[in-house]
Amino acid sequence: MKIPNLFIAAFIACGIPLRGAEAPKAPKLVVAILVDQLRSDYLDRFRDQFGEGGFRLLLDKGAFMSFAHYNYAPTVTGPGHASYLSGAPPAVHGIIGNEWFDKRTRKSINCVSDPAVQGVGGAEGEGQRSPRNFTGSNFSDEMRLRFHSKVVGVSLKDRGAILPAGKKPAGAYWFDSVSGNFITSTYYMPELPAWVKEFNARKRPASFVGQTWKRLLDPAAYHWPDNAVGEGVMPREKTPTFDHIVHPSAGEGFETIVPTPFGNTLLAEFALAALEGEQLGRGAQPDVLTVSFSSTDAVGHRFGPYSQEEQDTVLRLDRELAQFFAAIDQKIGLANVAIVLTADHGVVAAPEFSAEQGLDGQRIDLAPLMADLQAKLTERFGDGKFLLTPRPVDGQMYFDHDALRAKQIEPESVAGFIREWALSTGVYQAAYTRWQLLDGRTPGALGQRVLNGYNPERSGDVVLIHKPYNLPGTQKSGTTHGSPYSYDTHIPVVFFGAAFKAGRYADEFFITDIAPTLSAALHVNVPSGSIGKPCVTVLAEQP
Repeated sequence: MKIPNLFIAAFIACGIPLRGAEAPKAPKLVVAILVDQLRSDYLDRFRDQFGEGGFRLLLDKGAFMSFAHYNYAPTVTGPGHASYLSGAPPAVHGIIGNEWFDKRTRKSINCVSDPAVQGVGGAEGEGQRSPRNFTGSNFSDEMRLRFHSKVVGVSLKDRGAILPAGKKPAGAYWFDSVSGNFITSTYYMPELPAWVKEFNARKRPASFVGQTWKRLLDPAAYHWPDNAVGEGVMPREKTPTFDHIVHPSAGEGFETIVPTPFGNTLLAEFALAALEGEQLGRGAQPDVLTVSFSSTDAVGHRFGPYSQEEQDTVLRLDRELAQFFAAIDQKIGLANVAIVLTADHGVVAAPEFSAEQGLDGQRIDLAPLMADLQAKLTERFGDGKFLLTPRPVDGQMYFDHDALRAKQIEPESVAGFIREWALSTGVYQAAYTRWQLLDGRTPGALGQRVLNGYNPERSGDVVLIHKPYNLPGTQKSGTTHGSPYSYDTHIPVVFFGAAFKAGRYADEFFITDIAPTLSAALHVNVPSGSIGKPCVTVLAEQP
């Protein structure tokens, strides 16, 4: 049957092909990089000091989403790694923190803990880890289902290796600082592959102990003074100033390597060993390598985002990435590779530094606050211990519902009382009850981020949000993250490869949009719990 000319003209005018267009050639390898605690502003602040083949390769030839944000809180490592390639927030995938209070067992649970498995290759009792606490699928899973891709995840942190790699990868490996080995668990395999054993046999971590961490550049090249107010110190050191020596860890472990750039060096070398050992990118179908660099986080916690140490760590990571990309280019060809890079969260400056800059930063001791709350609860509802934890866990408070039922007290009335108490302290910006969150009564951007981070099965009865630049806790120096504020949510997202159009994009973009954008680019199914949307602006071919 002939197609009328009028219809043909309409098809051409709308850009609709008369024949089914062939899907673009899939890359041989997808490299998904996550840099722990990499604030987006670092890529602009330090850009002039980057080399040619690391971050600038991605920024100059990739699609840089310059206003990418996390659209949920808490902004911590476990949820960040879970959301990265799933497109789902904690409300859906269930990883609500690095740890959380388990309402069934009334004990703290690690986000990747699994007592049903055993560690493989590490110290005794280490490595009982798996992705079982994660609900749903991610991009790595969908690549396996679409292409039978081999997926491997590596990191210094267990959650950094496990969560991006999906439910059934070829392997996930993380650093056991006690033994100095990269290990896995019986969830994945009964014995380490030969290439991992060979890498561990080199005893590479031992070579970093005793080394001196010096500045990469001249001291004048650093943006802030060495020894800014609020900085912490390295083990066995008295001042937070260069040079730093990597002293042996207590108990003969290797934990002191992690808060130095040497931790990123170790991980980059192991990632290349994985690339070669698993022959990734050498088959007929695309493979996936997920790499999570952890040392930027450890350095940032200790010294803060405006420290010379953090600047130096990022600059050194830039050089590590350049070598990493060059090795991939030599083995596979960067023309055959797709790369995505982001961070699991940002970080706030140390409260002392913020206060010095007029930003009202302060450390909040929760002990007297919680004592005051308990006294007021007793005054209002009578004697009884109604809270299951002595202080909030990532801002969440859990009720003892059995105790409330025994006294015939409505949980919602206690939640409302705590909410009003919190807002009267001068410490908290907002407070949300479970009943508000379940009903979706959380207006505004702040409320939406809290709602996206709230999982009804695992989250608490009240969620408290402290004011900007304030840090609750007992630590006396250093800093952290976890809030819904921009210093914690604003992270870089860069896509690199033939499927993406290079440029700097100020489009609205969320962490949950990464997986749909990758899925659209590679023509794979969107992960099961994704709430994001593909950013078609950056795609070389429209889906």
